[in-house]
Amino acid sequence: MRTTVLQAASSRAASTALAAAGVALLTLTGCGSGGGTTADLEAGDPHAPEVTEVSVAGIMGPGPAAAWAAQESGIAAEYGLTIEPMWVDSSAISTTAVVSGEAAASIASYFGVIDAINQNLPLSIVAEAYASSPDAAMLIALPDSGIESVADLPGKTVNVLSLNSSHAVKIKDQLMELGLDPESVNFVELPYGEVPAALEQGTVDASSAVGTALQTSVDELGAHVVFDYGDEPYLGMAESGFIMSNDFISQNPNTTAALQCALSRATQELIDNRDLYEQFLSEVLGMGPEAIAADVPVDYEPTLRLDELQRNADLYYETGYLDSEMDLTQYALPIPDDC
Repeated sequence: MRTTVLQAASSRAASTALAAAGVALLTLTGCGSGGGTTADLEAGDPHAPEVTEVSVAGIMGPGPAAAWAAQESGIAAEYGLTIEPMWVDSSAISTTAVVSGEAAASIASYFGVIDAINQNLPLSIVAEAYASSPDAAMLIALPDSGIESVADLPGKTVNVLSLNSSHAVKIKDQLMELGLDPESVNFVELPYGEVPAALEQGTVDASSAVGTALQTSVDELGAHVVFDYGDEPYLGMAESGFIMSNDFISQNPNTTAALQCALSRATQELIDNRDLYEQFLSEVLGMGPEAIAADVPVDYEPTLRLDELQRNADLYYETGYLDSEMDLTQYALPIPDDC
């Protein structure tokens, strides 16, 4: 199966252009009342897609596995679709790919989606990707960092995938719970693939890590866990999801429905079929046998859980990222009943 890797040398120009566009789109001045809700979007027929070849953008990691699994398992073909994963460096770039039409859908942090909607970008959440769960995503540090807990982070440089990622928001929330100032932490943004080197070279004092980056940092560098992003009080919270532009949905309601069904069923297949999940880790993420055997899957979610989705908007408001409360559920497009 052919995949598009935007950070590869042959596509570096495209990645740079999308990154620049992402900055422009996601830093628009002022906050509007939000992009259009899903109330006026018509439900489509998942068995008669208008467009049959679709790209799904996402960061190289376990999160977007459903897009790959839908194609690899043949589920996409049952709905007349060919799904092409498009690997990008950040959630902002994947969101931009959807807005620009470069991709039909993307996986993105819900906090980034909230920002985009509040800047009047017409986006809808069409499927949940995974929920917060223990042992899948960690804040880690090396033994000589002087960091044992979140309380030790003030004055330190901490890497997160993006400044409005769920990891960044959760760290800020934990600091506030301890009565500490989040502004005392120097947050930086690096891709997961650069985490082990950044820790070893001292570029960062602590870093978010998942998958291969987490395993390498622990096994080869002796990194220890500072904070588990998926444990209480965030256990079960909707962590990341698939989004599409309302323009694409309006013009291609059947393709949208077909993709929703394919992603939902593929997500369930990843839950039920460990062999398929391990194939993804090996063939796509390049993990070796030992790392695969030790890997703890994220908590994939085949349904759209509105209560857990809303927790993102509530937390974003409580941590000061939003000036007012927001109903995020009105931007969620129900998965068809006739998949």
